[in-house]
Amino acid sequence: MPTEQQFSAQIDELLPRAWQSGLQPWRDLEGIAELFQGGLAALSGGKRTRARLAYTGWAAISGTLTSPPKQVFDLGVALEIYQASALVHDDIIDNSPLRRGKDAAHISFSKQHLREKRQGNSAEYGSYAAILLGDLLLAVADQCAFEVTSACENADAFFANWTEMTREVAAGQYLDLRLETDELDPATARERILTVVRHKSGRYSVAHPLTLGARLAGANAEQLKTLFAIGEYWGIAFQLCDDELGVFGNPNQTGKPAGGDLTEGKKTVLWSLAEQLLSDCARKELHEVFGNRAATATQISAVTEALKQQGVKERHRQLISEYAAKGDALLASGDFDTPGREALSRLGRALVERES
Repeated sequence: MPTEQQFSAQIDELLPRAWQSGLQPWRDLEGIAELFQGGLAALSGGKRTRARLAYTGWAAISGTLTSPPKQVFDLGVALEIYQASALVHDDIIDNSPLRRGKDAAHISFSKQHLREKRQGNSAEYGSYAAILLGDLLLAVADQCAFEVTSACENADAFFANWTEMTREVAAGQYLDLRLETDELDPATARERILTVVRHKSGRYSVAHPLTLGARLAGANAEQLKTLFAIGEYWGIAFQLCDDELGVFGNPNQTGKPAGGDLTEGKKTVLWSLAEQLLSDCARKELHEVFGNRAATATQISAVTEALKQQGVKERHRQLISEYAAKGDALLASGDFDTPGREALSRLGRALVERES
């Protein structure tokens, strides 16, 4: 059985081929090479978390020490292409300039427009091109997932699981858009924020990949139910950890600007805790930075230091631990053999013990 690193490396090798295959019918069209390169850039980098989750879901049920079958790799590829689609669209909505330390897709297309001195507005062109790239990535991901069903015992249930995931993310993204434009009371906002976390990212980041992989190993209904519940708790913990990195993370490791979630004005659980726990003076400094892309490094540093010193980060870390522990408890009582349980346990720790 390959290690997680070996599995991820194999996914890295397969991704460009799958993307090229998706564009194959139109390979000779003028300009299509730009779209192909944009897709390759969107697919590069990353930890292949969702592919590894699918692999672990398969391993948890199969309990085998042999290498996974081809369809597990194919599912990993489909999930990573879908992830790239979601990130391209998310960066447009969030107006994020960077992704994994490089220009986000819409910024890259905009710069290309400027270099080639094309007609029209470069920023608009960049956004439009990136929207289309994201759409195409989604279509290729769907095609890859559909091809997995050819070797799936219960193809209808597998593909229904897949399409539920993609539909839920779109619905969750819309709820997030509404959240960011509503005036929220930080004292009562947590459950609404967690609803967005659950539907926009938590389930698709962990619960769905786990159960999709498990389906390929013939998981029964009770195992699928337990895995999904474990994945939902771990998925929330994973996203809360991501939100923490968006404020405290090292840009060299996260590939995002320091304090980026603050200057972008993201209404996260961390933000709601900050509004409630910070002193009046520190809260005033937070308001000067929150949603202010022109905030200085000194201003951002003052806020992040206050979040640490006044217990906000510690309380947020407690929440991460609480959700992770709920998933761990279900794992301990679930219907898994020892190798499967150990594989899941390692993955659960990796989801919340990370720096990028």
